[in-house]
Amino acid sequence: MSTEPKRKFGVVVVGVGRAGSVRIRDLKDPHSSAFLNLIGYVSRRELGSLDNVRQISLEDALRSQEVDVAYICTESSSHEDYIRQFLQAGKHVLVEYPMALSFAAAQELWELAAQKDYHHTCCCAWCLLLCPLPAAVPAACCYAWCLLLCL
Repeated sequence: MSTEPKRKFGVVVVGVGRAGSVRIRDLKDPHSSAFLNLIGYVSRRELGSLDNVRQISLEDALRSQEVDVAYICTESSSHEDYIRQFLQAGKHVLVEYPMALSFAAAQELWELAAQKDYHHTCCCAWCLLLCPLPAAVPAACCYAWCLLLCL
């Protein structure tokens, strides 16, 4: 039986602060990201390559056929806008807590995700609560499980 997944999801990390940097680190670890392929990162700042991960523009991430998933790791006030853009571009979305700053905005985003058929928004606080894997499993692996369960 092969341990290789049938398909790897192309991931872009949006934001490279503390959370984004940790996600990039985890996604680069081949043992914790069997289902995920780190394509690059998006930042408002021009940083070039970070730890051998290329910077790509938001527009390129939204258009790219290579990117299946956006992992939103920006300040909370920008989550709603990024989620909306990536869902409208047909991408799956994982987002750091909180998903939105109001219940109404979160509900609207869930409805938008539902309209996109299999493209869903998954808030990582829920991932960790619902994840079937033990807490000792690296975070990126847990998020990969969440992504697979949300599809």
